[in-house]
Amino acid sequence: MGQPVALDVAAPPVSPGGASSRAPDAVERATSRRGHSPLFNVVVVVAIGVLITFGLSAGAYALHNSNENRLLRQRVREAAAVVTAAVPSLQTPLASAAVLAESTNGDAAEFRGLLGPIVKSGQLFNSVSLWSVQNPAAGPLVVVGGQPELSSETPAQIRALFRRAVGAATVTINNLLDRPDRRLGFALTVPSARARFLVYGEAPRPKERRARVDTDTAFADLGYALYLSPTEDSRFLLASSTGGALLHGRQASVPVAFGDEKLLVVMTPLKDLGGTLLARLWWILGVGGLILTFGAATLVERLTRRRIEAEGLALENARLYAEQRSVAQTLQHSLLAEAFPDIAGLEFAARYVAGVEGIDIGGDWYDVARLENGHILLVVGDISGRGLEAATMMASLRYATRAYAAEGHSPATILTRLSDLVNISRDEHFATVLCGLLDVSAGRITMANAGHPEPLLVSAGGAEFVSTEIGVPVGVEGRTAYTEVTFSFPRGSTLLLYTDGAIERRGEHLDVGLQRLREVSLRASGSLDEFLDQIAAGVIGANAEDDTAMLGARRR
Repeated sequence: MGQPVALDVAAPPVSPGGASSRAPDAVERATSRRGHSPLFNVVVVVAIGVLITFGLSAGAYALHNSNENRLLRQRVREAAAVVTAAVPSLQTPLASAAVLAESTNGDAAEFRGLLGPIVKSGQLFNSVSLWSVQNPAAGPLVVVGGQPELSSETPAQIRALFRRAVGAATVTINNLLDRPDRRLGFALTVPSARARFLVYGEAPRPKERRARVDTDTAFADLGYALYLSPTEDSRFLLASSTGGALLHGRQASVPVAFGDEKLLVVMTPLKDLGGTLLARLWWILGVGGLILTFGAATLVERLTRRRIEAEGLALENARLYAEQRSVAQTLQHSLLAEAFPDIAGLEFAARYVAGVEGIDIGGDWYDVARLENGHILLVVGDISGRGLEAATMMASLRYATRAYAAEGHSPATILTRLSDLVNISRDEHFATVLCGLLDVSAGRITMANAGHPEPLLVSAGGAEFVSTEIGVPVGVEGRTAYTEVTFSFPRGSTLLLYTDGAIERRGEHLDVGLQRLREVSLRASGSLDEFLDQIAAGVIGANAEDDTAMLGARRR
């Protein structure tokens, strides 16, 4: 009987670079010539002092310039990461609303119940509306908040936006920066070309063109400009620290993906990023001249030592980071099932693959349990977000699922009761769950789905995704009743349940990930453990950002 196995990808440590200084050698050479006349020694010291002063001054200036450029590029990348992180926070509520609209046939009350609190908070959108994909020119079906600016556009412009957004893998940006009331629009449907509804949200942009990054203490020492364009085009200026004026001086920029558009982040330092000492060192050494030759050498030696100490601290931080990540993953693994029940004619195995970024524990889980009525509980779930709160909620839902199943409840009832335990407005998390009961004697599985990817059934005849009625995720307000489906689990077949990390890759359409999973499963062979190893190797990239949990069940 297979055992759950956790896989992990760790980044190799970075080795520190070496450092050197010519000042001690120069001083030693000057000392070796003291056997000559005092004047000769003075001339030699003066000559060496001039050379050392010039060399150190020029070297310190070049080092400062290089260090400033490197730090600026690093800070720009950090700011780009902050901007990129805003996309999921915008896309997640729109994606949930799109799934809800499709599952409720565009029910207005359900739509308002989900997005009303989000719009009321004013943190993301001031207007969210629901549109019909078939007839966008008719205007919004439901509006939460203010009237969208999209309603004032021509039918041709509206249809053009819908053509871009329907079935897209990421949120579609509608540029409304040229309006008096500067806004950005975000359009999203479920990831299917047959989507019936489009969710459209609008977020106001500051009229003075200053973004929140300007008030963030982490970037208070930088001037910035954000362009909704891959180039520095003032027509597409989203925000800047100068309120619209061009940046001057040392600059660095990086383009980042922002929905289906490109966002260019440009920054300039307002002060020396590496500190005032390194910035002034070159002229301090120049003013010191000949009389400070030995002092300059001592100072360079001290700076080199500090650099080595800083690099040593960086390596120590990297080691501590690795230890913390190991602890986080140990805690993650302790929350997962340690062993599976031994049942004649059945084989179970699981894999957990942690993402390579971050030290927070995730919310992916799987579980298998034998029930008193002879049925087998199969469940896979994924909590939104990461961290201790997500892990705590994951553990609560896992044990609650077992308890409700032990009481004899059906999968749909179990999901309904789980929804009573979680509320996105209160807990700031929701969960997708796939819950099934296996009737061993009948060889049939009854399953209910709360917003989770559909399972894959692999048999001698091929590999097909089991069609389930996908309900809203657990914890989403205004949910509807979950629908169960029952399907055959013949002998010799393998059922694969998984979380979205197995099929999602940044910038890739979801259908591509589903097809890749199906093709890899057709090529996989051997025992169930070997089967899952081949699946993990084939569908999970080396730089996967999201955790992945997979549960396999095989009927012999």
